[in-house]
Amino acid sequence: MLFTGRRHRIAIILVACVGLAGCSSTDSAAGPVEEPATSAVATSVTTEEVDPGEPVITPADDAESSAAEPLRPTGGPPITAAPQVDTTSAYISRLSMSADTIEVNWSESEGVAEYRVHRIPRTSDVEPPVEAMTDDNVIHVTNAGGRFADEDVEAGTEYWHGVREFSAAGVLVAHGWHKTAAVDDEEPPSVVDGITAVFENGEVVVTWAEPEENYQLHGYRVLRGIDGEPSESIAVTWRLDQRSFIDEEPPISADVIYEVVAFDFHWNQSAPGGVTVDLT
Repeated sequence: MLFTGRRHRIAIILVACVGLAGCSSTDSAAGPVEEPATSAVATSVTTEEVDPGEPVITPADDAESSAAEPLRPTGGPPITAAPQVDTTSAYISRLSMSADTIEVNWSESEGVAEYRVHRIPRTSDVEPPVEAMTDDNVIHVTNAGGRFADEDVEAGTEYWHGVREFSAAGVLVAHGWHKTAAVDDEEPPSVVDGITAVFENGEVVVTWAEPEENYQLHGYRVLRGIDGEPSESIAVTWRLDQRSFIDEEPPISADVIYEVVAFDFHWNQSAPGGVTVDLT
């Protein structure tokens, strides 16, 4: 039994050696086995952490570079929304104007250390270039605030008020102009005319004409009346070039009136101008 067991163990060892020799022989004959190229790529993608990178942001179109889109419903009074600030330049507006004071304000921007307010006489409605803002026509310098009351004006005179914004290094960051005039602030705006209302595709498109020059005009309010009931405000815009409105859910009635009123910086309103349409 001892001999038989020893011979059995020797046989197992010999078989194992032959097997190893066979493997060695096969490897040397066939060469090393290479992984497919796709295997390495797949392993890289699944084991490495992928960096998503910075998000791509597409800048919005400059609102001032094209005609205003039709106004959409925003609700009635009171007027609470703020004017849309143009982020590509300094936003300049007229807060109020009278025969002896013109109050202007401007947008405050990040990285700005100094604001210079300029005033020049207006001889044309074409906006002056930035080169027209010189040291000779600076009327106010500040590092904050965004508002200035210019009291050195002559009654009945038309102006351009502008602002330049500079960084701490003296680099021009932004600039902007606005038409102004030293005028009496007691007169309400004139009546808006040229109002039309067209019913199509289930919507009513209301448009109106550009009013005559009014230096204090601040915006428009659109109102709607149904079947002789008092008109209610349904939209407001502060953009003077936005002279259209889309009523997306007009009432189905034979007697619908759309009215447009203009308002100024002192909230004086014009008498309404309107048009009646049959929406049945």
